[in-house]
Amino acid sequence: TAIPYDEEILLSYEAGFKAVLGGGSTRFNGTAFYYDYADYQAFLFVGVSGAVINRDAENYGVELELQTTPMEGLDLILAGSYFDATVEDVSLRNGSPLPSQDVKPTYAPEFQASALARYSFDALGGEIAVQADISYSDEFYYNLRNFDADKFDSYTVANAQVSYSATGWRTTLAVRNLGDERAGIQGFDI
Repeated sequence: TAIPYDEEILLSYEAGFKAVLGGGSTRFNGTAFYYDYADYQAFLFVGVSGAVINRDAENYGVELELQTTPMEGLDLILAGSYFDATVEDVSLRNGSPLPSQDVKPTYAPEFQASALARYSFDALGGEIAVQADISYSDEFYYNLRNFDADKFDSYTVANAQVSYSATGWRTTLAVRNLGDERAGIQGFDI
């Protein structure tokens, strides 16, 4: 039989800004937010089945992004975010005699960052572009119980590419995940 659950109610508070600097060559954007949930719908996976449970929760965070073109052909992007979230009074399983605890929601890393650099120039009757990017994600849980066995470790992924474009077509040579980073293998603790 299905286990009933209630609708979640969210009060969301957000503030942000967008700034254009350096005569239009730089954009700086930011936002801060606070989310207050009543009856947050959380999926609790236990054994080989799961259920949606209602708990109160709160999230807050900050996101910043800087895009700039300091010289012709060079584009730089930096971004970062901080996220703190809590789901309140979660038990290990429905009807558990053990005390409930506050936990982190699933797939919610506390810190993430990324950077991209792209340089393009005219050559060989078209445009050549060289690009590199890197992204970082903090560790996070993939099960609401927040056991160490249910956690993805932090990871960093770097990519690089060179492209040539002319008269409506583009060819690209790309290398993804230069360090052969393993971002996580999901498992179930049964």
